[in-house]
Amino acid sequence: MGDPLSDNVRYQCSTCGIEYEVVLNRICCDCNGVLDIVFDAPAFPSSLSGRGVGLSRYREALPIDVRRLDEAYLGSARTPILPMGGSVFVKCDYIMPSGSFKDRGAQVLAALSLRLGAKRVVVDSSGNAGAAMAAHCARIGLPCIVVAPASAPAQKLYQSRAYGADVKTVEGVRSAATALALSLAAEEGTFYASHVENPFFLEGTQTWAFEVWEQLGDAPTEVVMSVGNGSLFLGAYRGFRYLFDHGLTTRIPKMVAVQAQGWSPLTGDLTHGEDAPLADGIAITAPRRIVQILRAIEETGGEARTVDEDAIRRSTFELARQGLWVEPTSGAAWAGGPGYRGEGDGPIVVSLGGAGFKATVDH
Repeated sequence: MGDPLSDNVRYQCSTCGIEYEVVLNRICCDCNGVLDIVFDAPAFPSSLSGRGVGLSRYREALPIDVRRLDEAYLGSARTPILPMGGSVFVKCDYIMPSGSFKDRGAQVLAALSLRLGAKRVVVDSSGNAGAAMAAHCARIGLPCIVVAPASAPAQKLYQSRAYGADVKTVEGVRSAATALALSLAAEEGTFYASHVENPFFLEGTQTWAFEVWEQLGDAPTEVVMSVGNGSLFLGAYRGFRYLFDHGLTTRIPKMVAVQAQGWSPLTGDLTHGEDAPLADGIAITAPRRIVQILRAIEETGGEARTVDEDAIRRSTFELARQGLWVEPTSGAAWAGGPGYRGEGDGPIVVSLGGAGFKATVDH
């Protein structure tokens, strides 16, 4: 467990390698590169019993004071992993408190905002990240501003407002929301809680990998996730890398990224039209961490796949018929997954990261 203001925890530019102190107003490198965390994380103890099932269970791997982490705790706990036939499993992060995996990173960012003495929080989001931050800010008593594209799903914006956030919508492209959020974040005492820019978010999402490792008794052979900006994908890869580096598993799973047809910068397919895709949560045409996403795919022998709208719709309702009501972004992961695999193929885990109440899907 680290103190984010000590020399033990630093930011490091993923492009030029320059290191920075973790301070309230540091968003990216001076060269505009995205930041990573430099943190000498010790191994887990031989037993994690008696630690509960929240994020602080994995405190050695998290560069944040566990007391602050617990202050921001909203009930995020180990989510179920369910067998789907053969060697295929689903990880049900859609049952998180705000309805998505983003609660993992939001709890860590909320804890960091407390530690850095923030007076308010600003986040730009098309939905789930904003709702997760709004919920955790409500928990810790900090004002939250959510800046979203006007095209964002109304259900997600309503959810953020219900938590007490000041929701500001911006017409035009997604980057316009980021620009407004950055201008608001320039005000003194404001913490920019970006799930894209701030690497502490990835420190939270790596707990997905730790849970899977415990639930299966080892790392799976393959992980399948819908990928937009890649905050869960990269966090999970980081988590499995931690386990491997500390000798807690003998493998890092193949990392498979699924994107919507026409909206896939990972495969070079950007042939989308004007209409927003069914899987709006992954409609990101230029991910800030695309180099890191592609590197994780390459290093693990993984793959980037695309699925069309019909496949996403079918898969979303196929999951619903099995009692799993998820948003189309999660349906995309299932559509791009392996289908049925025999028991001898090794475990494959598909991430279901967002709840169905956040979107309207025509049958």
